[in-house]
Amino acid sequence: MAVARGAALGLACLLALNLLEIFVHGTSAVENWFCSLKPLTQPLCIAVLAMAATSFLMFSMRPGLPGPVWFATIGLVLMFTGFCGWELLQIVQRVPEAIRVTAMARPLGILMLLAVAGIGVLTGNADSVRGRSSFIAIVTSAAIAIAAFAVVTIQSGGLSDTVSEIPFPAVLVPGCGLNADGTPSEALTDRVISGCRLLKDTHGTLLVLSGRPGTNGVSEPTVMQQLSIDSGVSESFLLLHESGTDLAASIRFVAGLPELKDDRRVIVVSHWHQLARARLLARRTGMTVVAVAAEQQHALFNQNLLVAKEVGTLLKAFCDPGVEFVRSSTNSVDGNEK
Repeated sequence: MAVARGAALGLACLLALNLLEIFVHGTSAVENWFCSLKPLTQPLCIAVLAMAATSFLMFSMRPGLPGPVWFATIGLVLMFTGFCGWELLQIVQRVPEAIRVTAMARPLGILMLLAVAGIGVLTGNADSVRGRSSFIAIVTSAAIAIAAFAVVTIQSGGLSDTVSEIPFPAVLVPGCGLNADGTPSEALTDRVISGCRLLKDTHGTLLVLSGRPGTNGVSEPTVMQQLSIDSGVSESFLLLHESGTDLAASIRFVAGLPELKDDRRVIVVSHWHQLARARLLARRTGMTVVAVAAEQQHALFNQNLLVAKEVGTLLKAFCDPGVEFVRSSTNSVDGNEK
């Protein structure tokens, strides 16, 4: 029972953070972190997410739910199970077999969390499972559930989106560091060449190269610019961003470009493990993002470590709206007191 309560607590935390993102950034509740709730409306989806977060939290605190709450929680579990099942069916029908297992990772992972929490809800009132549950076991299970959600989100999100034939206003290539001698790393070269290929194939009209200012006078965007020119892209199609300290800063810069004032579409080229976070950050700025994985010459050095770091970075990105909400609320209280 402790594991089921922990899974429910993890789902409640994720649902609450998703709601905070919707309130802070105005993102879609229909296309939420878990699954698409089409054809439900935005207000109805917000209500569903709020009810699910509350119900799972109540179960994690007290497994023996009152009758009405028990029925509502079971109904919400079945609802999310149905929408995730529909997403799996769409993947089986539309996604090529070679990448089908990867695409199914997120909905399958969510279904497994729902199954663990749902079994606990079903049996929560039974005499055989009554008794104290270990607080440490509940918290540990919740942490595992949240981390597992981040892992499957990165795994499924690593697949490239389909690029439409209509040219995008911008193609963003965020930097990923230079070698110690100031030369472009292989990973950076892969990203820039992939971005240049999209531009030359007329999928974009502007190539935005974003990176760190660098040290010893070597700027990452300048190195990326030279790579682009060597790849056959005219300098007139290039735009450098010298303050791209991270992916979030790069996306905020692109979101403020005049070229995207009327057409809010952008292509983001990065390595596969960063695509899920790129979509998340771009949606928060009101952009429609198409994430494309860089074509790699070789596997990344210390790739497992990079993925582990990305899990932590993605979890931090999940929590950012909550931090912003608390800060804005605190500032509002302080302003009213003054």
